[in-house]
Amino acid sequence: MPTNHDPERRTSRRFRFPSIIRIREGEHVHDCKIIDLSLRGFRARCPSGWHPHNGTNFTVEWRVADVIKLDMQADVMRIKNGVIGCQWQALDAESAAYLQRLVDISRLRKKSRERKLEALKAQKVMEAQK
Repeated sequence: MPTNHDPERRTSRRFRFPSIIRIREGEHVHDCKIIDLSLRGFRARCPSGWHPHNGTNFTVEWRVADVIKLDMQADVMRIKNGVIGCQWQALDAESAAYLQRLVDISRLRKKSRERKLEALKAQKVMEAQK
């Protein structure tokens, strides 16, 4: 479902998709909780003690439905109260396609969303077996 948001400069609809992402910043790894996401970026709650700076670039590893693994680059655009707002950078075609499908799935009702996630998971397993 679309989320209500502050008067920010958002141009893309954001959706809740509760999950954990792993952020790799050099040698350091941080697990963050996604608040919401869009095709342009995401907001996530940072672990206490980690304070990235605006403009920081890092790799985001996101596992969805236990099988799909997306590796994407993102830049920190804003930080407020332990929440980072990031913009995706240089998405590869596969990650962009899965991200688009996940955003589309997030718009569905719960039962339909669960069926679509299972179908996406099955498709990824079949692709891996080829």
